Amino acid sequence: MAQTDLHMHSSVSADGEISPRGLAELCCQEGVTLAALTDHNDVAGSAEFIWRCAQLGVQAIPGVELDCLHQATHLHLLGYGIDIASPRLQHTIQEVRGLQIEAGLRLMDAVAALGIRFQRDQVLELAGDGAVCAETIAQSALQLPENRAHPLIRPLLPGGKLADRPLANFYWSVCAPGKPAAVSVDFMTAAQAVCLIHEAGGIAVLAHPGASMSDEEALDEVLALPLDGVEAFSSYHTAEQAALYRQKAVERNLLLTGGSDFHGRSKPDVRLGAIDWQGCENEACSTLLAALAQLRQNKPS
Repeated sequence: MAQTDLHMHSSVSADGEISPRGLAELCCQEGVTLAALTDHNDVAGSAEFIWRCAQLGVQAIPGVELDCLHQATHLHLLGYGIDIASPRLQHTIQEVRGLQIEAGLRLMDAVAALGIRFQRDQVLELAGDGAVCAETIAQSALQLPENRAHPLIRPLLPGGKLADRPLANFYWSVCAPGKPAAVSVDFMTAAQAVCLIHEAGGIAVLAHPGASMSDEEALDEVLALPLDGVEAFSSYHTAEQAALYRQKAVERNLLLTGGSDFHGRSKPDVRLGAIDWQGCENEACSTLLAALAQLRQNKPS
């Protein structure tokens, strides 16, 4: 297990499970000594996470994971060392929440149109802030016996080929771009997301490219943006992929980062700190922390 995990989600993320405080405690329990909470398009849990980490002796970096688009490709960008009180960041978070609430209503309609049953009131209650995600719909749909024969649900049930992480796989097989219940969301462009992170005083890192794109040419296009780093080491990357992203980062003088993308029950096989850094953990973390320290030093008083 690694001592560093720079990509994790709390219950502030619609598909997360554990509170920010509980996540800090889990970091301590799992031996993670350097951590970043990177909730989806939100920083509401950052202060609690950082406070509890400080009590437990875990070094915490403020972070966020932003949804964005590069041409037709849906990407995630990680922001590290951001000012969580940045007015523009807070304004964007509110805008994105509005988009996701509206998209969640369309998503429920799209799933229902496929003949998949779920309890709408239960899904809205589980969503909390009103931003329904695929995993929340799956929680309800997988409980209903009338869905067991549905061809899109059968693989998610015990013994099925997608049963290892049924909630996340419901998204990937039913609701992801190109899938039958996909709904579009007008997220900011990747270039805008990089600019937003920089304006908030942070470092912009491309998250888990192996989970977002398979085309090396498209990857090179994205890496041509004014990014600061690449999440080369991830629960989703093979050793070969990690080596490729490491090479790309070195060629472009980009920082290397790594994270599990821990969520809790929606990805039960993903554990905190379960990252193969390929021997780069100490150097990568030292370089990242030095870059963050330099940003703080250069910040206008």
